[in-house]
Amino acid sequence: MEFFTHSWAMLAGQLAHGWVWFCGLFVVTESWMIAGGWVATGLTIFLFSFLYKDNPFFKVAEHLYLGAGMGWLFQVSVTNVWIPKIWEPVSKGELLVIIPSVLGLSLLTQFVPKISWISRYGFTFMMGYGAGLAIPAGLSTDFISQIGGTIKPFSMLATMSPWAIFNSLVVACGAICVLFYFFFSVEHKGHLKKVSNVGIYFLMIYFGAAFGNTVMARFSLLYGRFDDVYTYSGAKYFYASQIILLGMVVYFLVRWFTGKDKKELDAEETAG
Repeated sequence: MEFFTHSWAMLAGQLAHGWVWFCGLFVVTESWMIAGGWVATGLTIFLFSFLYKDNPFFKVAEHLYLGAGMGWLFQVSVTNVWIPKIWEPVSKGELLVIIPSVLGLSLLTQFVPKISWISRYGFTFMMGYGAGLAIPAGLSTDFISQIGGTIKPFSMLATMSPWAIFNSLVVACGAICVLFYFFFSVEHKGHLKKVSNVGIYFLMIYFGAAFGNTVMARFSLLYGRFDDVYTYSGAKYFYASQIILLGMVVYFLVRWFTGKDKKELDAEETAG
């Protein structure tokens, strides 16, 4: 009896030790930080390698990005939608939640041709319900609020500075001129043509500002990636950026000297 007790205690101790070791793998340590730096800079450089040509490094990064993105989306869907919106209400007796859940699941029947017609009910409900939500919200934010924001400053002219008054007049003038530009039921000639031409200038200013804002936002993301590549190039991360970049350069040089790139290009041209 003592033998079995001692053996069980040893087994339990080994299992506990193994469990502690396994949990320790997921604790953020210095080693994990270094490994994360290598992965981050590697994927960044792999994606930038597409600027040279399509290559296996880019495909690896692309597949990892898509796979990780889908995994993250699935986890968020389960955590933020399935559990709090479906599982918990049904477990509390709120059975009406089952109806929209079944309609949502009916969309998956698109993958089965024989019963794909069932998905029409889900799509119909989704489009009707979505339109009912989007139209009032769109009218409120994109129409009524814009009119209110344009007219409201003119009710406070007595308390506004000269520059604020000028700004309000420019905004109102721009809104009116742009609206005249989209009056297609009337021929644009005479004074109407002049007003619509002013609206074109306002539109061009808006498009330029929007494009500049988009470019600035994208460049901020690019600067962030460059900053990470520079950060992970230090001795703390064992020169991850330099080693990965050097390995890729060696790979491309070997393929170029061995003529494999030319063979693949000839094969693609022949197939094309």
